[in-house]
Amino acid sequence: MNNLSGEERVPRRFARYASMSVLSMLGLAVYYLTDTFFVANRVGTLGLAALNFSIPVYSVLNGLGLLLGVGGATLFTIHKSRGETQQGNRVYTNMMALAAVLSVLGLLLGWLAPAQLASLLGSSGVVHEMSKTYLQVLMTFAPCFFFSNILIAFMRNDNAPHLSTLCMVAGTASNVVLDYLFMYPLDMGIFGAALATGISPLVGMLLSLLLYVLPKKASFHLCRCPLEPKRMGWCCALGVSAFIGEVSSAVVTLVSNLVIVALAGDVGVAAYGIISNVSFAVIAVFIGLTQGGQPLLSDYYARNMRKEERQTLRLCVLSALVLGVVCWAAALLFAPQITALFNREQEEALKPIAVSGLHLYCLGFILAGVNMVLAQALAAVEQPRQAMVISLCRGWILIVTMIVLLSRLWGITGVWLAFPATELLTFALAVVLYLRFGRRRGT
Repeated sequence: MNNLSGEERVPRRFARYASMSVLSMLGLAVYYLTDTFFVANRVGTLGLAALNFSIPVYSVLNGLGLLLGVGGATLFTIHKSRGETQQGNRVYTNMMALAAVLSVLGLLLGWLAPAQLASLLGSSGVVHEMSKTYLQVLMTFAPCFFFSNILIAFMRNDNAPHLSTLCMVAGTASNVVLDYLFMYPLDMGIFGAALATGISPLVGMLLSLLLYVLPKKASFHLCRCPLEPKRMGWCCALGVSAFIGEVSSAVVTLVSNLVIVALAGDVGVAAYGIISNVSFAVIAVFIGLTQGGQPLLSDYYARNMRKEERQTLRLCVLSALVLGVVCWAAALLFAPQITALFNREQEEALKPIAVSGLHLYCLGFILAGVNMVLAQALAAVEQPRQAMVISLCRGWILIVTMIVLLSRLWGITGVWLAFPATELLTFALAVVLYLRFGRRRGT
């Protein structure tokens, strides 16, 4: 990365990276919503329920890709900013090797145990068969999720955010086109939806190779080096907040599905499918913002430019807060219209549950992005433990506790309130941890 001279460069540099990352993740948001829209309108309520039962696996696959990609790219940036080119290549090589191992495991699970996996996620009857089909196809493309995320993250951190955005947007566009082609003209049902979803990261991966890696534009390369478990572990530690941020959606969806199916049956799960997909789309935008800020924070940290580092963090936090308020307001104002988009069958029982859920659940957007920014900021400056604490609390510990506790107090309304309650408690924790870290550094 080029050296900066002067604080005035920070906003422009942040705008370039953040805008590209947010744009790419907006594409991912479209990706989420497209699947939901086509399944709901082509397969119906049961298909929507099957998709929602399967979403946790998608989140795990994408989360593992982010773990490897963001974690590896963070350490790569630090080495690159310090002029340690060979060390950066070793990071890249070890991440690709780890991705290969995870790919084999993913393929075996998808081919040998899709029915067991669907049952574990809570599906049954006709919905179970649909979920099984979706999961089997999705897991076949597990390698694409891992390698695509690594390549895109390294491209972005290698001063090529425009190309990383292009690859992600192209993958998303292919998903939209293929969803329509497979589900309407070809009438492939839930199988077609899964196939379109799997091909999307394949497109992103191939474009990354063709446009950046194979033409030798990249400053990172595979190299001859031993596999280094310690280096792999440190990269994974740096990427764990991104992983938890993504997989938290899977955890929340899984626990919520199990609670909601007992409270409101498959219609309730379908209603939550609408809410969770809207949430995934918004969270994807927040992830884009954190990924846009991460290479800058790591770069300034590596070169001990603390003033620029603080300014970048302030820009990230403010942007996350503004985006959160806008997304919450949109959900509040347009909840009936959003519900109608995914309710082709005009299921009367679905509408009030989904509308009420959107009004309450989406309050959490106001602070969710800020919490994700603070967690990723700590990871970007090699503080994975504090980052992991924040991410674990908002993604797993607090949210699961709130869902179970509040659902017992207020039924399905408690499920919707669990998310904003969790983000409020996490915000208090994140501020304390970041201020404590700042005092230790003397900043």
